[in-house]
Amino acid sequence: MVIIFFILMLIFLVYILVPLINESYWPFVSRGTFAVIQEEKKECIRAISDVDFEYEMGKLTKEDYMVTREFLKRQARPALEKERDFSKGITLKPGKEISKSLKKSITKEVLRICGKKLLS
Repeated sequence: MVIIFFILMLIFLVYILVPLINESYWPFVSRGTFAVIQEEKKECIRAISDVDFEYEMGKLTKEDYMVTREFLKRQARPALEKERDFSKGITLKPGKEISKSLKKSITKEVLRICGKKLLS
């Protein structure tokens, strides 16, 4: 009985992990490229947020605030561009197109849940 349980769990894990491995973005995520880009972006946003907070607390003059904020925005631009370029490189490959009849039945179901009627 225990052996059957472990065999079923192994099959279940394979069933879950195979689609993840086949995705085109998986190699980038496993190497941490996306995580590094996200961390750079977060650091830039935190720095801008800190400057905003210090200005609101009265620790910075308006002139210093504007100069520092613009400087930090210029520093954040490369991280945001990397994220944009990286996102463009990710392509999810669907197995096939959804048939028109399936699209129509999905639309009907969504409209039924929303309480609307489908106009043919």
